[in-house]
Amino acid sequence: MTGTIDIIIRILMYALLLTCVWLFLGRYLIRFIREKNKGYRFKGRPSGKPDNKFTAHIRLLIRITTGKTGRGSVFYFLFLSICLFSVSFTVTTGLFGISIFFILISSLIGLLPYIYLRFRLKSLQLAGSYEAENLLSELTSMYKISDFNMASAIDKTIETIKDSPLSKKALFILSVKIKDYKDREELQSAVNFFVSMFGTEWAVLLGMSIFESAANGTNVSVSLDNILSNLKEIKSSIEKDKRANYEAFTMVKFVIPIVYILSVFTCVKYFGFTLGKFFYYQFNTGLGIKIFISITVLSVISFWSMYILSRPKFDF
Repeated sequence: MTGTIDIIIRILMYALLLTCVWLFLGRYLIRFIREKNKGYRFKGRPSGKPDNKFTAHIRLLIRITTGKTGRGSVFYFLFLSICLFSVSFTVTTGLFGISIFFILISSLIGLLPYIYLRFRLKSLQLAGSYEAENLLSELTSMYKISDFNMASAIDKTIETIKDSPLSKKALFILSVKIKDYKDREELQSAVNFFVSMFGTEWAVLLGMSIFESAANGTNVSVSLDNILSNLKEIKSSIEKDKRANYEAFTMVKFVIPIVYILSVFTCVKYFGFTLGKFFYYQFNTGLGIKIFISITVLSVISFWSMYILSRPKFDF
């Protein structure tokens, strides 16, 4: 028990120390970051140097999930990731010493911003995939009403589409780009971003139809009708899979806590442990803390995975 209190006190001292450092140096650090960011922004505009694959990937994730489009968004993302790793590594090293396990845990904590963006992206794409039928039916109708003018059809769809927030947002961004693109590459980039917001096969086919219509003036009404028809055919099977997966997820989310409680009961009932002794070994020894952290991390990963898998994408 004394060891647990000692650990809590040391964590509070580290937190107090970091708070004091932030109070004294935080404003200067923020000012320094802003000045560097301004310099980067002004230097980056004339050169027109394209992002490398890593930067482009992070920028795309941030733009889709948060709507942030500033050039400094990637810098702030990396700064937050490094800070999380440094703080967690410093605290765990001070409390438990250097070990591979805590280096891996600190690395995992440093990756939390990226994990959050990926999870947020998957959640948005999952929700957006179920807007397919509404989006396709509305866009197809407006495309025919607009005399097969895709730009006009997109604008009208934005005004009329309901209960489809991601589709509305994606169409709005596409509408802005499709009106003032300079060449085919710029148009293709705008369409690719639209497709990325859904991450489905039907979105790829829809993007190809939009590009062909906008770039060449081709009548793609037959293509739009075919996509919509295929979506309607698979609707019943998708709904059936969704119900089955949701039932499995509901069972698993109750099983994990019960298993941990049963492990405590088993130790007390059959191995001669008391509750005090069990929690002493669990939270007052290095091995016990490592096991507890491992269980917690794996449980969180399991919940996230089951959440994603419990609702399959509405796709071909």
